[in-house]
Amino acid sequence: MLPFILSGAPRFLAANWDEGFVVAVPEKHAERFKKLAEDMGWRLYPLDPPPALPKLRFNDAIARVWPLFSITMSRGGVVAEVKRGRHVQRVVDAIDRPYVRSRTLPSSIVAAARDSAARLNAVFRAFPFVFDDDGSEKLARRVAELKLPRGLGPLAPSGVGWFTPLDIEALLKPLAAGGGYGPASLRAFSVKLAPTLTLSFARSADNSLLLCGAPGTGKSATLDTILASAPKSWNVIVLDPTGEHAILEKWGYTVLQAGIEIFINPLELGPAHAFSVLLGFIEGYWGERATPIVAHTLRTALQGAATLADVYDRVAETLQRSSREDERTAAVALIRRLEPLLTCPALYGGKHLLPTGRVVVDMSAIETPDARAAFMITLLHIIYSAAQIGKWQGVVAIDEVDMLGNCEVVNWICDQLRKYSVSVWAAGHSLARIARKLADARYQLYFATMDPDTLKILYNYGALLQSLKFAQVLVRARGAPAYIASLHPHPEIWDAKARFTPGFPLPVTATAAKYNLSPRALAQAYAENRDIAQAIIAVASGNARYADALRGRGLAPAAIKALAELYTLAAARRAEARSAEAKTLEIQQKAGEQEYKESGEIQLSE
Repeated sequence: MLPFILSGAPRFLAANWDEGFVVAVPEKHAERFKKLAEDMGWRLYPLDPPPALPKLRFNDAIARVWPLFSITMSRGGVVAEVKRGRHVQRVVDAIDRPYVRSRTLPSSIVAAARDSAARLNAVFRAFPFVFDDDGSEKLARRVAELKLPRGLGPLAPSGVGWFTPLDIEALLKPLAAGGGYGPASLRAFSVKLAPTLTLSFARSADNSLLLCGAPGTGKSATLDTILASAPKSWNVIVLDPTGEHAILEKWGYTVLQAGIEIFINPLELGPAHAFSVLLGFIEGYWGERATPIVAHTLRTALQGAATLADVYDRVAETLQRSSREDERTAAVALIRRLEPLLTCPALYGGKHLLPTGRVVVDMSAIETPDARAAFMITLLHIIYSAAQIGKWQGVVAIDEVDMLGNCEVVNWICDQLRKYSVSVWAAGHSLARIARKLADARYQLYFATMDPDTLKILYNYGALLQSLKFAQVLVRARGAPAYIASLHPHPEIWDAKARFTPGFPLPVTATAAKYNLSPRALAQAYAENRDIAQAIIAVASGNARYADALRGRGLAPAAIKALAELYTLAAARRAEARSAEAKTLEIQQKAGEQEYKESGEIQLSE
């Protein structure tokens, strides 16, 4: 309520008609209202053009009901004028009058409503309404203009009602629970995976999903089928360690290759989040519990560091100068885990610009699995940071989620993401290696497995899981009994999966060895000089005309040749991806096929 009162807006509208919570104030006051609301934790998005209101009528359920603490209106709204001064005194006097006459004390709810008006020096002349197909279109247009019609109210039965801030708060709370605005067709979608299995997803709802089972059992094809059906208006980021989900480009996804088109830096998150990333990487990927001295050494090394190389150097310095055995042991442990990350160019990025829309982040160009895990945890933190300030909502799909492990950091991130309307779809092989917050998903699909840890955790279904055939799943959903469903993979997705060949990683380590360079220095140079990649390739091939572009970069001849090789390989990967995309478009045009509709279903059976 406070933003409406403190912004100085004389009128406002708040409504929800099953397509999310919408508010409106006069344009003159919009900027101040937005700033105050966001400072108080609201997440606002402008609507241009504004949506038309459906037919509506007066909410007669609240006639002569006061206070409104027990109202549960979820499809309606209120248009109101903010009144102060003498109007507040009149409403307060109207509340007090019967109790003064009867010499009784008001109930705690009445007293709270009265005090909210007196304390905030504000009351509302308002028109509460509900949306109804039998309502008035003319009245809806008038309300949309922030104009009050004449209606009934609890304190003035013959006219528009007068309400306290506590009353309006009671009206707005259930309306705001529906989340932000989005047309109904874009707020929800469903995927029919089998005659007996349809998964339904909606914005601002718990859309969590788990797919767990052995390799080659149909997990990936099922996940891609669900991803392909997500509306184009949704934000979806697919964390893809192997690159196999790049086939989603055919269904309108943008594919970004880590270390070629997208670069991130855990240190840009700040020391606290960078500590969380690296601690999660050590405990999740390696399964090593960090001792207090290891945590202290890492936290100290992060202070003032700009890159992972800086962190590594500070830990190495601790190893050299410390005379304490525990500090030296901690430094050795950190060096062993940090060293593989230093050769990953994708982790030497700058400011983070989180992509919106439907995006696949292909990590197959990253040379080592541990660096891919660090990249994934960093990206999860970036998503969390954006969600926390209202800059990103949607779905994060994580394949090979076992890489992140069941550590506290990953569990904490996933738990926080749920609070900000970000759902996680996770696919992995072993339930014991999957974060428990991800395993506790709304929808759980278990494919065939012989993994002893999974069978132990799901001991009631052990024999069943071992006997499942290809694309058969044990379905567990909240509030429903478990059952078996047989999925028939979509032929196009299954065909694309069958033809998939993994891309080659950028051979930073081998190229550095070839030219007698430090792999760490080469990885950092690759990330820092990619803006002049074409000039480096030209100079390495003997074209001196581009030499001026390299001045001031401090690149030795051997480094130029090494970088030219890596940039050429990166260009080849990009060209290969573009060629595949062009071929797909050509096939689509010739066949005249139609893409999946945004709000439709994908049926895998029959």
